[in-house]
Amino acid sequence: MVFFFGGVLFYSREVNVENLGYLLRYINIQGSSKSIKSEFQIELDETSSICYYKNNIAVLRKNRLDIYDMNGRKNFNSKLVYAIPVLKASDKYIVAYDLGMNKMEIFNSFSKLYEYKGDRPVYFAEVTDRGNIVYVTTEKKYQSAVYVMNDGFRMIYKCLYDKDWVMAADIDDKAETLAVAGYHVRDGEYLSRVILYDTNSEEPKSKIEIVGEIPYRVKLNGNGVFAVFENSFRFYDLKGGEISKYNFTSRKIQKIALTSNLASVVLNEKTLGTDDRILVFDRNGNLLFNQVIDAEIMDIKFSADGRFLYYLTRTGLYKISVVQGTFEPVKGAYDETTNDIVYANEKNIYLAGLVKINILDVD
Repeated sequence: MVFFFGGVLFYSREVNVENLGYLLRYINIQGSSKSIKSEFQIELDETSSICYYKNNIAVLRKNRLDIYDMNGRKNFNSKLVYAIPVLKASDKYIVAYDLGMNKMEIFNSFSKLYEYKGDRPVYFAEVTDRGNIVYVTTEKKYQSAVYVMNDGFRMIYKCLYDKDWVMAADIDDKAETLAVAGYHVRDGEYLSRVILYDTNSEEPKSKIEIVGEIPYRVKLNGNGVFAVFENSFRFYDLKGGEISKYNFTSRKIQKIALTSNLASVVLNEKTLGTDDRILVFDRNGNLLFNQVIDAEIMDIKFSADGRFLYYLTRTGLYKISVVQGTFEPVKGAYDETTNDIVYANEKNIYLAGLVKINILDVD
């Protein structure tokens, strides 16, 4: 940091907007990882998107992005005009986009680093811990387009689709492997495709086709790819071979949480009623936990170390031990409007309601 500002001071005649922005990509303010408060006020609207970023809480509303430290101090804000704000974050960047509109911006903890200049809408985006970004849009004469940018925001790979509506995509941390999930209608039925690419080759390395259901999400890990469809969870190796499969048997998906090591899907167990089923899978697609909960589950989140899956209901917050397969309630008071688990680490659990962040200590 001292070197950077010293350089700006002594070589200010050589610093312009372009190279200053380049330097800012490598500077981040990282707050304390431990909260001294049990709650702090935030401003939300009905469409707010919220996430954890480098010991900060980022809140994207229709008119601005706010970044708070873990004790509620606002460190950064940026004015925006979004209709349906969506926020994604990794260890490197925050990605904000307006779902279905041609607006996407990338931030670190104290500055805007990139603004999307395209005239096509953005439908989906993800960012890796190294700062590689994949996003889904359209292209003239094509139904869908998927672009991959490196951490310097340079486009390094793209895929174009004549017929497929692309629902989701994922890129590995090094931007070497890309997974794309889309579908189209063939002979009156949905035909879903999960396509895997090496980004050093134009041709896909494998194509997986599923008839009769729509894909929802994909997530790569070192062993293969998680794929969540309308009626099933599947795990494939990186050559496209199916390793495991779990059929939902007409149960409706309520929530999905995917990491590079674990996956969880919440299913509504009854057509009428609030019972939900929680499924947890390991990085090889093996089923670790399968339990019906007598409650409607509002949100789920894996802890940062992957030891626990937290789930929130109207009656309380609970945690599942991924290793032991047990679950228990989490002690602590929080706002009755709480409906979102923002983040959980070995010290704290961060919950969001309509007007505040509640911070619970981990037992």
